[in-house]
Amino acid sequence: MKVQLEPGKIVQLFDRLIIYRSLKEDPLISQLIRIITAEPFNPPLSGWLGSILECYPKSLNAWASFLWELIENDANYFALRCERGEYQKIPANIIYAVQHDLKILGALLHWEPFSGFPIHIVPGQEVNLNPGFDSLYSSKIDACLQWLAEFYQKRGAGIFGKYHSFIWNSTERSFKPVTNPDQITFDHLIGYEHQKKTLIRNTLQFLNGLPANNILLYGDRGTGKSSSIKALTNHFSKEKLRLIEVNKEDLSDFATIVAALRDRGLKFILFVDDLSFEDEEVKYKHLKAVLEGGLQTKPSNTLIYATSNRRHLVAETFADREEEIHGNDVIQEKLSLSDRFGVTLTYSTPTREEYLTIVKELSAQRGIKLPPSEIEARAIQWENYQNGRSGRTAKQFVDQLAGELGLANLKPGV
Repeated sequence: MKVQLEPGKIVQLFDRLIIYRSLKEDPLISQLIRIITAEPFNPPLSGWLGSILECYPKSLNAWASFLWELIENDANYFALRCERGEYQKIPANIIYAVQHDLKILGALLHWEPFSGFPIHIVPGQEVNLNPGFDSLYSSKIDACLQWLAEFYQKRGAGIFGKYHSFIWNSTERSFKPVTNPDQITFDHLIGYEHQKKTLIRNTLQFLNGLPANNILLYGDRGTGKSSSIKALTNHFSKEKLRLIEVNKEDLSDFATIVAALRDRGLKFILFVDDLSFEDEEVKYKHLKAVLEGGLQTKPSNTLIYATSNRRHLVAETFADREEEIHGNDVIQEKLSLSDRFGVTLTYSTPTREEYLTIVKELSAQRGIKLPPSEIEARAIQWENYQNGRSGRTAKQFVDQLAGELGLANLKPGV
């Protein structure tokens, strides 16, 4: 018969963790430890349990689901080595320590903090999160360890295992996960087939450890440059590819960023959107160092994809040409920035025919049932109103049309 863990025992078990010791740093675990430490015999856990329950409202055992997710998302020595495919090279002492921790975590999974509360909770074994969880709950430590090793290698460890898209936060010097990323796919981007194929092929080479180039996507506004980059993460959603958006103003943080990524077993694309520099700006020199040369070289698991409305990225003025002796050197320095991208993909404004093709395809995807001639006429009218023609304009038109038709189909009084 299973013995219910006393609150004080919970703190002792967390204190005994070796490799998974950072689990104690999770805000809710830290809060739990503080509550129990302050009142070890009758800790006031109702508020804390509410937080756990709100995290997993549909789980049969919210505590077990919570703790197991912490285990899956921990970025410890063992997890990171497995991410790099080095499980067989991990020292025996580390493996022994992981086994020790898994025994402790298995005991913690059996804790029933909701007992005594008017909440329907099913014992953890019936949660059936995955084979790794089931093994740990059943005290099959070696099976759980093997499952976790394969899990970390395939998905990645820590925050980079949990999420696929990030934004570099220069203030906090950290990667902020995008919890609700754009779900756009290449099927939503009509046209630009050569550009999309080149982008996919280059990224596929990168993922397979083959030579690949940094890419500059140049073209008119609204033509799908940024959307093409975002579609990559969805296209390779099952691969070990991560997208990190870096603001132009934060290019000087390159050394910090690559230091955090260099030894990971994942592949990273640093995405710089709307990249351009005014004549007086010197930040483009940081980018030049990033792309080629410098003491801090770009690691092999990192590429840079950038979008811009300027072919040469840096504004060029007549003042650059005024001085006969040095003028050409200034111009060449600025032009050389875009040359450091191995591949340049051009996204030009679609013709009227291409624009209408995009409208037609998007309308079909939305299931809009109108005569093609009517859709075309309204699309041209929309284009004139918007004073521009692009893939973005086409999508905005289809959004508006779908909204109008949906509103017209609502029942009276709705």
